[in-house]
Amino acid sequence: MAHTLYLVSTPIGNLEDITLRALRILKEVSLILAEDTRHTRVLLAHYGITTRCESYHDFNKERVGERYLRFLEEEGSIALVSDAGTPSISDPGFNLTRDAIAREIPVVPIPGASALLAALVGSGLPTDQFFFGGFLPKKSAQRMRLFSSLRGRRGSQIFYVSPHQMEKVLDELCETLSGATVVLARELTKKFEEYQRGTPEELRERWKEHPSKGEFVLLLDLKQLTPLTGEIS
Repeated sequence: MAHTLYLVSTPIGNLEDITLRALRILKEVSLILAEDTRHTRVLLAHYGITTRCESYHDFNKERVGERYLRFLEEEGSIALVSDAGTPSISDPGFNLTRDAIAREIPVVPIPGASALLAALVGSGLPTDQFFFGGFLPKKSAQRMRLFSSLRGRRGSQIFYVSPHQMEKVLDELCETLSGATVVLARELTKKFEEYQRGTPEELRERWKEHPSKGEFVLLLDLKQLTPLTGEIS
């Protein structure tokens, strides 16, 4: 019988945010696969875990995937981790998971930290229905089309935002989703954790006075949009 691929959730900032089960699995498996081994080794060293750790990321997933599938079939179990949070959410872990299932290799998730869920429950926005869109597109025109397509959507809309995009994103939200309720969740679980709440216009003015650094989750509630020109409210 094939060994197990464990999808192990790791902290998104605070190293205490890891489960006892996750620590046990990281110690017991034959191999840990990480997006950035330097980053993951900080966590492993903190908890005295000496399991061998190798790289698995977007740039090598096609080249090394087959090797790790054979490892699972012939040698031992693997724990797959991302740099932070739950693997396979907006990272290449999906590919290995999909291929393992196709080979009838057991896949077991080890639940834990997730930036999108932490941001949602702390945002004050509705939690009964939500949509997660992953990272926003890199190009402004693509983001504008995406934001425009959200008009009329129900539930909270959640996206990851690269720090260098944030100022332009606020400008784009003012143009496409004026009047929306926006929450920016920044540096979750870290020392400078912060939630900024307001309309796109309010947050843009605040940003001009006090630009922020760090990792962001963008959350939108679209119930109070300003009607577009010619649109019946």
